[in-house]
Amino acid sequence: MSAYGSQHGLNMSRRASSKGDLTNAGGYHYAQSDLVQGSGNGYDPHMEMDRQRSYTISRSRGFGMSFSGGGNAQGEAEFWMGKAREAIDKMMNCAMEMSHMGQPNDGVVKSLDVYRDQLRGLQMALTSTVPRRRSLRGSSGGWGDEAPRSFQDATGWIAQQKRLIETAQWGDDPASIDQQLISHQKFHTTIQRSPEVERAKDDLMRRGDKARSHALEQDWESLKKMSVSRMEQLRDLQKILQEISLEIMWVNEREEEELMFDWGDKNIEQYIPKKQEAYSKLMSALEEKEKDLYKAKTKADVLLKNNHPASDKIEAYMDTLQTQWSWLLQITKCIDVHLKENGAYWLFFKEANDTNSALQKEHESIRKKFSCDKDTSLEDLMELLKGLEKEKEQIMEHRRQVQHLVSKSKSIVRLRPRNPEVKSNGTVVKALCDFKQDQKVILTGNEAILKDNSQRSKWLVTGPGGLDMLVPSVCLIIPPPNPLSISIASKNEQYFESILSIWNQLYINVKSLIAWQYCVLDIKYINSLTITMLSKMRPDEYKQIIKNMEAHFEEFKITSRDSQMFADEDKRSIENQVNGAQAHYEKLVVELPVYVKKEVVSKDSGTKKEGNRWAKVTRRVLLSSSSSTSSASLSSQFLTELHALRLRLETAEAALSQHIHICVGDDGVQDCSYRITELKMVQSDVDLMRDEYIRLRERIVKDLEDMNDSDKAQFLRSELGGINQRLALLKSGSFATFVSLRLRALRDMLESVARAEDLVKVHEARLTEKETTSLTPSEVEEYISILKHIKAELDQKRDILTSMEAELTKATHWNSQVGSSSHKCDMMLMKYTEHAGVLSDRWRRIEAQISTRLQDLQLYLPQLHHYKQTSASLIEWIDVTRKKQDAMQATKIDNVQALKEHISNQKALNTEIKAKKETVESVLKDNETCVHAIKDYEGDLASYASGLETLLKIPFKRTMLKSPSTDLNQEFSHIQTRYMELLALSGNYHKFLGELLKSMEELKIRNTRIDMLEEELRQLREGINDSNSKNKSLEEAIGQYELKLSQSQSKLLSLEEVERTTALKCSSTKDSLDSTQSQLADLKDEIERLKYLLGEEKRKSKLAEERYHQQKEEYDSVLKKRQNELETVSWSKMEVEKSVTNKEHEIEQLRRQLAENEAMVKELQKEMSKMQSLQSEYDAIVKDRDALLLKLQRAEKDKEHIQRIEEDLSRMKLSLDSEHHSRQRLQGENERIKMDLSYWKDQCDGKQGLIRQLDSDKEILEREKKSMKSELELLRREIRELEDNYKSRFVTLQKDLQEATVVKQTLQTELKTSREPPALDASSVIFDGVRKPVTASHLLDCRVLDNLTFNQVVKGYKTVFEVSSDKKVNLKGTGPIAGVIIESSKSPGSSPGPLYKLTFTEAKKENLLPPDSIDLLLDAQAATGHIIDPRTNQKLTVEEACNQGVVDEEDRERLLAAEAAAIGYSGPGTKKPLSVFQAMKKGLIEKSTTLRLLQAQESVGGILDPVLSVFLPRDVAIERKLVDDTICHALNQKPELYLDPESEEGVTYMAMKRRCKVEPHTGLLLLPIPEKVDPSKLVFDGVRKPVTAKQLLDCSVLNKPTFKDLENGKKLVPEVSVDKKVSLKGTGPIAGVYVGNHGKMSFSEAKKQMLIPDESADLLLEAQAATGHIIDPKANEKLTVDEACARGVVDVMDQEQLLEAEAAAVGYKDPDKSKPVSVFEAIKKGIIDEKTGLRFLQAQESVGGILDPHLSVFLPKETAIRRNLIDKNLLRALNQSPECYIDPESDEYVSYATLKKRCKIEPHTGLLLLPIAEKLDPSELIFDGVRKPVTGKQLLDCGVLDKPTFNQLLRGEKTVPEVSMDKKEDSTVSSVRNKPSKDSSAHACFFLVGNHFQFEIFLWKNVNFFMCILMLLSFTLWYFCTSKSYFEINIMKKNFKNPFGNIININSSHV
Repeated sequence: MSAYGSQHGLNMSRRASSKGDLTNAGGYHYAQSDLVQGSGNGYDPHMEMDRQRSYTISRSRGFGMSFSGGGNAQGEAEFWMGKAREAIDKMMNCAMEMSHMGQPNDGVVKSLDVYRDQLRGLQMALTSTVPRRRSLRGSSGGWGDEAPRSFQDATGWIAQQKRLIETAQWGDDPASIDQQLISHQKFHTTIQRSPEVERAKDDLMRRGDKARSHALEQDWESLKKMSVSRMEQLRDLQKILQEISLEIMWVNEREEEELMFDWGDKNIEQYIPKKQEAYSKLMSALEEKEKDLYKAKTKADVLLKNNHPASDKIEAYMDTLQTQWSWLLQITKCIDVHLKENGAYWLFFKEANDTNSALQKEHESIRKKFSCDKDTSLEDLMELLKGLEKEKEQIMEHRRQVQHLVSKSKSIVRLRPRNPEVKSNGTVVKALCDFKQDQKVILTGNEAILKDNSQRSKWLVTGPGGLDMLVPSVCLIIPPPNPLSISIASKNEQYFESILSIWNQLYINVKSLIAWQYCVLDIKYINSLTITMLSKMRPDEYKQIIKNMEAHFEEFKITSRDSQMFADEDKRSIENQVNGAQAHYEKLVVELPVYVKKEVVSKDSGTKKEGNRWAKVTRRVLLSSSSSTSSASLSSQFLTELHALRLRLETAEAALSQHIHICVGDDGVQDCSYRITELKMVQSDVDLMRDEYIRLRERIVKDLEDMNDSDKAQFLRSELGGINQRLALLKSGSFATFVSLRLRALRDMLESVARAEDLVKVHEARLTEKETTSLTPSEVEEYISILKHIKAELDQKRDILTSMEAELTKATHWNSQVGSSSHKCDMMLMKYTEHAGVLSDRWRRIEAQISTRLQDLQLYLPQLHHYKQTSASLIEWIDVTRKKQDAMQATKIDNVQALKEHISNQKALNTEIKAKKETVESVLKDNETCVHAIKDYEGDLASYASGLETLLKIPFKRTMLKSPSTDLNQEFSHIQTRYMELLALSGNYHKFLGELLKSMEELKIRNTRIDMLEEELRQLREGINDSNSKNKSLEEAIGQYELKLSQSQSKLLSLEEVERTTALKCSSTKDSLDSTQSQLADLKDEIERLKYLLGEEKRKSKLAEERYHQQKEEYDSVLKKRQNELETVSWSKMEVEKSVTNKEHEIEQLRRQLAENEAMVKELQKEMSKMQSLQSEYDAIVKDRDALLLKLQRAEKDKEHIQRIEEDLSRMKLSLDSEHHSRQRLQGENERIKMDLSYWKDQCDGKQGLIRQLDSDKEILEREKKSMKSELELLRREIRELEDNYKSRFVTLQKDLQEATVVKQTLQTELKTSREPPALDASSVIFDGVRKPVTASHLLDCRVLDNLTFNQVVKGYKTVFEVSSDKKVNLKGTGPIAGVIIESSKSPGSSPGPLYKLTFTEAKKENLLPPDSIDLLLDAQAATGHIIDPRTNQKLTVEEACNQGVVDEEDRERLLAAEAAAIGYSGPGTKKPLSVFQAMKKGLIEKSTTLRLLQAQESVGGILDPVLSVFLPRDVAIERKLVDDTICHALNQKPELYLDPESEEGVTYMAMKRRCKVEPHTGLLLLPIPEKVDPSKLVFDGVRKPVTAKQLLDCSVLNKPTFKDLENGKKLVPEVSVDKKVSLKGTGPIAGVYVGNHGKMSFSEAKKQMLIPDESADLLLEAQAATGHIIDPKANEKLTVDEACARGVVDVMDQEQLLEAEAAAVGYKDPDKSKPVSVFEAIKKGIIDEKTGLRFLQAQESVGGILDPHLSVFLPKETAIRRNLIDKNLLRALNQSPECYIDPESDEYVSYATLKKRCKIEPHTGLLLLPIAEKLDPSELIFDGVRKPVTGKQLLDCGVLDKPTFNQLLRGEKTVPEVSMDKKEDSTVSSVRNKPSKDSSAHACFFLVGNHFQFEIFLWKNVNFFMCILMLLSFTLWYFCTSKSYFEINIMKKNFKNPFGNIININSSHV
């Protein structure tokens, strides 16, 4: 081996071992001590070339160098070259560090490469002249006190091993530590014995150097101790990390379980008990686990205290464990809250359902038990009444439960929105614990808005400050109110109220039926009375009968008022019956005296004297009747009159009794007043009866004086006395007065109660108006003053409350004065006493509430003032400081000094920020104080309102409370977030500056070191030159040695001559050996045979060793590849994470933009509301107009005021016209606002689409990240499997070697008996085929094996494994296409690479490939033997693949048919499996299918024989009748039977295989397909709105290849947008004009300055609007018409006209269609005329094509015709280039394309500007009129100047004097001649310039000349009335003759 190779190996070893990595199991370990001559340099010998050993010149520490003999020069040269290599390596490391720091290192690397090449050349020069010799270190004695070379090597080796131990890394996980332990154990074993140390010991013992020997021994022992210490430290680290990892895994498992738990409302009745039990178990487990954690922490603290080298890793693990543990404890708190709230939720709904069921049962029970009708008996009705009263107690029990549920429903949380199926629409959530994501924080109690709950574990919410963040769902709760709970509680309450109303109705029904029954009984009884029965009763008895009936009837009337049992007809019927009974009773009472008389007459004269008084009187009257008939008739009259008077008295008494028990209705005051009036009427009736009584008494008394019958007189006197007594009782006034006074007291009491109640209600309403306070101090002060005013008003009106209480006392007093025997108003007074008490209580509550509010607000106001001041100053400071920080970060730093100054400034700023922390905390504390004050205040208001609601039993209408505390909380979060961001930004920047300073200083030091190394290299070069001079002396010495060698050769020739003579002497002895020669020959043959056998065994062992080394090398290469792949994956992971952060940042920016857009939309909505108010005002105006029209109609009838009404009418018409214009303007503004709103909605939709696209990109990246993780795990697992496989193979090889040794020995013994080995049975040699085993004899028959290979296998010279490897193609094939691999898109700036692999079925489900292509590829797999799962690298049958889900079940039958091509078809009439070709011949499959399957087989390895299960070449297949020549010829044509998944065109299977990529570690063929993008997310920016790529494909703007490139990510949307700019944006219309010194300006501005004609400017502006936008050329902005009007780019007067033109771009509104229509459709529907439409279309076509208003893109004419945007007639008209526009220069009509050709393109904007000549100011063109100047514009307007002349004046082609001369006539301005139109018969016009009036009359033919004279005379009269001094009249007529000529000029002098 050359010296160059040795040194190269040395250099490589040093470079590789400089890292000191002890974890690399496949790389270098610690050292190798088995080098040549024991050099022991610690390098891996496997890296050296040709498996030879290298040597090195080692350096010792402080012992110098030692060389021996003549090898000093050579050794010194090698030593210096070694130093040079070390210096180059150090410099290379420095260069690499520079590159990592971002510094340029190209020059250094190039210089180092040059130095390394020079050193290599020097080494080759040395080795070419100086032969390599062994080291002479041990050949000579020592040099005085210098240490021997072996000692230096040994100490160097020990130092190197120590350095490796010291610089060794520590694993990050237990698995890597385990690998390090294994590596270190190997290392520890290697250092137990060292040839270097042993050799050094021997040398030192020979030298007798005990000191160095002892030092060497100690150094070696310290190395061993260091190794043992590292091994113990590794074990301790592994143990503690395993313990901590187990605890972390346990915590993570618990966390994952709790995070994934569904706290929704599904199966809540089942999971609540289970979860409570699980929670108690979890808490117990946490208590036990806390002890384990304490033990682990104690162990970790001991290791940290002992300064374990891997303390940072232990601390990191402990920090992770502590963080996870704290997080789990936070989760347990959240779980506790969820259990309580969800348990309350469950119990509430359970109770609610139970209550509902109970109410249903109660309802059914009442319905069934208490049914009654008129047929129900009185006894049953009384029982029902008792049952109803008992049932009410049960109903009241339900009432308490219902009220409990109503109050509880307001505190129930919401669970239904937690379900992902329920879409969140701004649902408010509340945080249960603190959570931080990046810099976003949500604290306990903070509220957020739920945006997305599709994931169970994490929800997307908008937290404090409006920032979106993902928060674990377990940390969030949806607070009350719960609409569902409130709804079900209110339903139960309503149900209860309905049941209560049913009970009330039933109670009324039963009561009314009872009263009716009693009334009917009374009626029947009274109707059954006879005069006989009545005569037997006392008067009070039969009076009581009628009173009972009347009382029962009154009760019936009261109860039947709301009863369902009686209709109005029934009530009238019973009333008639009562009236009939009363009439019957009165009739009997009137007839009673007469009956008594008759009874007396009819009786026997011998009746006893003990008869009653009436009989005696009657008898006497009858006896005396014969003597005095007139006296009897008079007595009868008196009795009748007395009876009538008595009845009237009873009526009066009954009327008074009605006023005793008063039932006051709703209007109690009016009722009392009415009763008082009735009482007065009764008293007046009593007075009248008194007078009548006095008159009757006088008559009776006068009659009694002449009456002889004493009994009769006595009867009349008693009757008069009774009536007098009753009249006296009525007249006395005690009873009536008391009743009257009581009524008045009741009326006064009711009035006072009403006044007090009204006052209380007013103040209660005022107190319930506000539900919270304000954040504006002025508003708070204003409300405090309002409360004080209310309090003062209550104090002033307290007499109302006092008056109410006094009136109530008065009413109670007068009620007590009514007699005890009478009914009183106790119930009513008790009711109103209670009501008055309630009012008094409400009054006191109002006063207390006002006092509480005043107290709270007076405390809150100074807090608010203080907070506003401090927060405003703090926010201002944060803004200023943030600007300072941003300015400092933007500062550029050039040198170290500037950096140090910058660091000092940043440090001062950071200190200032930290010092503000207390201020921030103070402000936040003030914020919290204000929040608490507001919440307490709101709580007081809510409790007052709820108490009032409960007291009044009236639900208040509640609105969503927008509490100021929410704004304060948001402000709290905003201030805290901004301060934390500022603090973090400042701190991080300060750290960055510190690291930057450190890096710059290190860079400076490294530059200095590089300079020193370059100096050392220069010295090395000088040393090498010196060594070259020494080499020359060595060459001279070599020449001397060659001379000596030639002399020795001559001596050797003489010795050969002597040997020749001795050979002659020996020839004589040869003859004696002939006899034994034959025996020796036999023995020699035997030896040769044994040598041959031994050689064979050596060859086999050598093959085994080579195979082992080859496999080891393959393992090393695979391991390196895996490491490289892991590094690549890690880098790609970092890139993905970076891209994810960038995407998140972009998403955040887009969300902010979306928020701004939404704010703008809200502002527009506010403007819309304003417009709606204007619309309402307009409606009111319209109503006023209608009223005025009605007045006008009425006024037309009045002829006297017709003149005044006409004047009013004219004024009204003018106002209505202005209102009409204003209405049109309002409608236009409304339409514009709607269009703006739709535009912003479209913008929002576009932004949301972008956000969705970014979200999908993020999901893709996350999926890629997950797939990368899975690939990493798979790679690690495969590496471990490879390691295990290679280990097992190594063990197997060792066993094989041992077995081979044993076999060798046995063979040697067996060879003695037979030379030939025994032959194997060919049928027992089995190979593994495609689907089944195949014997060697079968393979020989089908010519897969040749005879030689067959014999070697049979005889054992070759194994089955070796032959299978050689014949792999025939036995297994090369493999079909196994699956697909998804590659990243080849977009600019991205490196394409594999992302993840999929099976064909997965690719089919994800629509990554066409289904037809997938089916054919799966058929090819099945036809070649197996279905392949590329994820697990498994070969499966079709059945296995279906069972494992690798292919779909629906594809089973088709794949089984394809699989038959590999295993054989079952044909009719044969049991032998048929091949594909044979099946085709029998008609089982088609020829195309046969060719397709055979093509797949042939591309894999050949034609697959289903019988043998091997692949065969074509000739063998033809022999075995697997194919024929026709099929072979068809296959040679390479038919395209498969479908290319990208182009969807035909392709061969081999062509697709060539495109595949081979997976390195599995060898699978994977078809690469690019990652596709969702077509709905490919959004382009159209003219006015976004348009998708699919829509562009449909309208032929994009072709199919471009669309495919977009889908596959080969092209990006911006890239294609540039290519399709004409269709998407157009070339642009004419943006404006360019006018000389004026520069560019818009058309409106040019029109205002009269630089271009108005009509031309209007048409060009319409062209802009019709092509999509109005262009502001100065700002280079594209605006809508409304935006252009708002910014003043166009005149507001032109807005309507431009909006109509803009509709050509956005679509016209059609009342018959919901979608806007195009220009062509608008022309057909008559919305616009054809000329206007043609003009718009011409402008669009010149810009880019016909603009589709639906897609908002320009389309070619052909596509436009196809999409019905134009028709052939319009196309023909457009092709004729109609001149629809006006040239502003020549005023001629031209086409739009002609104007565009004249335009100039502005370079920096690309705008098209129409150049026009600079013109004079029209205001400077002044002519001399008759009495004053007149401008050229005025003359143009009045027709004196024509347009060409005016343009010539503007351009300066004519002057004012020239035109004045042309137009001069009679020294005045010429007459105005406006020619009439040809269809008019006469025309007159006039023009006034100063005092000169001109009048012209134009007459055409057939017009009477005198008609003209009449017009002239009329005008003359009018003119003199106006007192004009001069006028001129021109009369012209064509084609007629008159005596005055054709033109008559009449001047004033003529007249």
